[in-house]
Amino acid sequence: MPDQLSRLIQRLHTLTSEQENDDWLVEFREGASEDETAVCLLANLKMIVQKDDDHHIDTLSLTSNVLWAMRKFSMSKPVQGAACDILRSLSVNNHKRLEVCQQGGTTRIISALGRMNTDSTFVCKAFMALENLISGADIDVLTANDTPQVLFNAIDAFPESVNVHIKGAAVIWHLSSRDNSFKDAFVRNGAARLISEAMTRFLPSQDLQQKGFLTIWSLATRKANLKNEIGHYATLPIINGLAAHCSPDDLSSSPGGDRQQFCQEGLGALKCLSTSTPNKRVLVEHGAIELITRILWLYSEDDSLCIAALSALSNICVDVDSNQVLRISSDVLDAVVYVMRTHQNVKENVKEVQSIVIVLLRNFTFSPSNCLLLQENPFVSSLVNNAMVRFNTSFQGRAEDVLRVLPSLVQ
Repeated sequence: MPDQLSRLIQRLHTLTSEQENDDWLVEFREGASEDETAVCLLANLKMIVQKDDDHHIDTLSLTSNVLWAMRKFSMSKPVQGAACDILRSLSVNNHKRLEVCQQGGTTRIISALGRMNTDSTFVCKAFMALENLISGADIDVLTANDTPQVLFNAIDAFPESVNVHIKGAAVIWHLSSRDNSFKDAFVRNGAARLISEAMTRFLPSQDLQQKGFLTIWSLATRKANLKNEIGHYATLPIINGLAAHCSPDDLSSSPGGDRQQFCQEGLGALKCLSTSTPNKRVLVEHGAIELITRILWLYSEDDSLCIAALSALSNICVDVDSNQVLRISSDVLDAVVYVMRTHQNVKENVKEVQSIVIVLLRNFTFSPSNCLLLQENPFVSSLVNNAMVRFNTSFQGRAEDVLRVLPSLVQ
């Protein structure tokens, strides 16, 4: 065994040296063993990664040989894993992604994933390759291979692997974005429940929470009945995930962590789910309004994040089905007003911030108790008037509606 290993290592060194070597193609085709084929794949992967100019890579030939190796050694984890790494690396480039898909690369990986979903390392490699390839694959190819079920089975096989769930959620998000039929399939086969349960199980993982936000948000944009079903599993995990990681201190040590982006995606998922009355009740009962208020205080100067938070708050506070508005606390109103005060200077999104605040304030006026809070706040009337003057608009009459409930301006 040591002699064989030494020979394979030497072969890998030779294939990746600066000397001209074209005989690796022959090794792929003519009686190469499993180990030799794996070494050839690794050699090509190394050359791809090291090349400064990938325009000189013969993608067609390389992909053809990689797929040949995957077919010949269909149960070899080293061969299948190295092949996935190569296809993933190639498909970063848009043009090469199409070439890989046209030669059947997506189908081959899905097929391998269906056969070898008992190895978490390979499953992660396959997921990463599919994440790059899905946008270039034909819908018919993805449908014919029953891709949603294959993905579900692979994730479900590793309930204790956070990496499998992170990478699996990313693939579900990309696939569900391709066609509505995949959203339906993922809800039917339990993928929404699977990811939601993983978010609860791996609450300390900010990466999984963020991937979960995007996945649930994508799946929940389909139909009202599906949104209710998804919300049954996902509403509370999204609240808890966002609450656990929304503060600057929580994300400061996370590699590449972007707290604003994280919060925006969590708020987007909450907003999407909140258009359903059953989900709205869960959001209110489990502190979503207080959480959004906390985010407004934390990031009051970030216009994009404030827009996302105010939009989610507006959705949750108004129940269109029952024609009712929630009674808010003074802290909620103070946070909303503070954001309006903060975003008065000339900024790219200042008008949008002011507009959403005025929509929210107008919604509050439909509750007598909220009207009392508005009347007691010393800043509301002047801020609404200033917004009307600055932008020369009544915001479709909503600003005037707010002012009508303020006795100080009627006198």
